[in-house]
Amino acid sequence: MYRILTILLLCVITSAASAMSIDSLYIVTYTTGASWDQSKGPAEQPFFKEHSSRLSQLRKDGVIKFGARYAEKGIIVIAAPSMIKAKEIINADVAISNNLFVADIQKLSIFYDGCLERPK
Repeated sequence: MYRILTILLLCVITSAASAMSIDSLYIVTYTTGASWDQSKGPAEQPFFKEHSSRLSQLRKDGVIKFGARYAEKGIIVIAAPSMIKAKEIINADVAISNNLFVADIQKLSIFYDGCLERPK
């Protein structure tokens, strides 16, 4: 009986630990914030260079899985273990904390697997 309980307990612990370590995907939609100066181009905006560097580092670290622009918005898809961690990652960007951009973060549920690449 002790052996069965030990095995069951190990299964529950292993299952819980693996569930916590699985990355979830989050889609982040960027729009311009109150600090964006419409009379200036992106490269002239305060904190834009830091924002670009941060995104580049997140990409190198494997956090950013995909990124694109459409209309007046930008999106990235990131991997994080929780919504709290996803918000921490995005809110650490000085362009967000200084209102150059506003970021909307939502959990992403994939229903079609696939791969996006730039058209050639």
